[in-house]
Amino acid sequence: PDRVDTALGEQRERLRETQRARREKYERQQALEDKVMAALQGRTTTALHGAKDLYAFVKRNGEVADYTAKNLQSFSSLFGQETGTTNDALLGFSSACKSMQKLYSDFNQQLVTVELPKTQEALAAVDEGVKKVMGTGTTVVSDQQSAREKLNKAIQAQERAWEESEAHARNKTAPQSADADPWLSGLRCQAAAKGLDKVEGEHASDLRRLVQELRAIDCKRLEVMKSTLRSYAEAHRDLLSKALQNAEEFAKMVERIEPEADCHEFLTTSGVSEDDLLFKPPEGEEEKSAEDLGVWIPDDAVRTCTACDSSFGLMKRKHHCRRCGHVFCDKCSSNTAILPPSFGLGQNAQRVCDGCYQLLQQGGEGGREEQGSLMTQALGFEILKEGTLVKKTTVMGKASGLIKNRFVVCTKAGFLHLFESKFDLLPKSSVNLHTARVMTVDDDACAMCIESEEVINTGVTFWRGKATKKKYLLRSPSGSLERDAWMKVMTSFNAAAAAPPAPTSPSAGVFSASP
Repeated sequence: PDRVDTALGEQRERLRETQRARREKYERQQALEDKVMAALQGRTTTALHGAKDLYAFVKRNGEVADYTAKNLQSFSSLFGQETGTTNDALLGFSSACKSMQKLYSDFNQQLVTVELPKTQEALAAVDEGVKKVMGTGTTVVSDQQSAREKLNKAIQAQERAWEESEAHARNKTAPQSADADPWLSGLRCQAAAKGLDKVEGEHASDLRRLVQELRAIDCKRLEVMKSTLRSYAEAHRDLLSKALQNAEEFAKMVERIEPEADCHEFLTTSGVSEDDLLFKPPEGEEEKSAEDLGVWIPDDAVRTCTACDSSFGLMKRKHHCRRCGHVFCDKCSSNTAILPPSFGLGQNAQRVCDGCYQLLQQGGEGGREEQGSLMTQALGFEILKEGTLVKKTTVMGKASGLIKNRFVVCTKAGFLHLFESKFDLLPKSSVNLHTARVMTVDDDACAMCIESEEVINTGVTFWRGKATKKKYLLRSPSGSLERDAWMKVMTSFNAAAAAPPAPTSPSAGVFSASP
């Protein structure tokens, strides 16, 4: 019995060595399968993404070509209304746009009808091939893994049977289950080993075949990509070459445009010359200087700026406008202009007020004098008397000492209009002589007072229709005879308007400030 037990132990040990070697082989085989499956998985992912990217590339370039063709079609209709050198220079622009539009349309047609279906077909083939390869590979690996697990379990069961058999022999006890029989567990282990050998035999060439199939699929995909990108690159190169040629020609066209000539040509084609646009004063009329017209206001006659009414003093000096003769502050007469030769001031720029400067810029040389002559000459048949009077201002019934020259016009309709200057278009204020009272002033033989009532409407209910009194203190700089002539004309419209001399004391009433 001892020799039998020793031989049995040696046989079991040899069997263990065989099973250990087989297990190491299976582990190496499984590691190789895992690497092959990982490589297949990575390459199939790359192939699938590459096929999708190629399809998207062709599709989007087709959309870009179609969009560009439509834009070029719209560009071909631009600049059609230009004339002169611009029209001559851009004649080739429309034809160049149409030529490029045709090229882009053909390019889009090639991409959409040829390259896009080809890439779509390649994408479908790659997708189908990838699914087949990965499905077969998963089946192979799964079958072999299952067979190896069965063999490992059989080997472990055999080891347990041997251990239990030895334990029963030492303890001289009987086994309770057939699983403790080393012979039966050995048969099961041999059956599992044969099953694994059968699976390996069936799938011995499957992984190699899958690798070859994937290589064929990927190679075909790359050939389609190479062909498609080559066609795109050649067509795109031709387009860019033509576009560069057109750009160089267009740059030469643009240089032939002469803006100055084209801007003036439209007048010539309409039968208008530049001289027709120049202001020409009526024949025999020349603009006269302010001093010649008798409106040069003395410095001591004003205390405030004619434009902004700011008071003169040490920090604000008086300046005459060399055109209208009125007195302004430095701010309101900071512009200079060359006056007409009739002023006798040469070609040197002279100080003028803001109003005269604007009129000179807008109306040329005859602007302001022309406006004054319209008032006094074109409508002269409506005037009874006109001239310059000095208007005194009063505050709280007392003379304030401020005087302003006013150009006064008495019309045949019975109205007295007061202008700040002979050149103003509209009067500063007006008096209805039919209802006004014209009075002499007891302490000044050359002055007269005009008192009138005016109805104002402010929009407020309790003020609506309320009459307000206005008083004007005017003085003739030419003497009492001129004053009497003015009064005779003004009182002729209302015999009852003539009145005794008006007192200048505060109790006689309050003269209002200039309207």
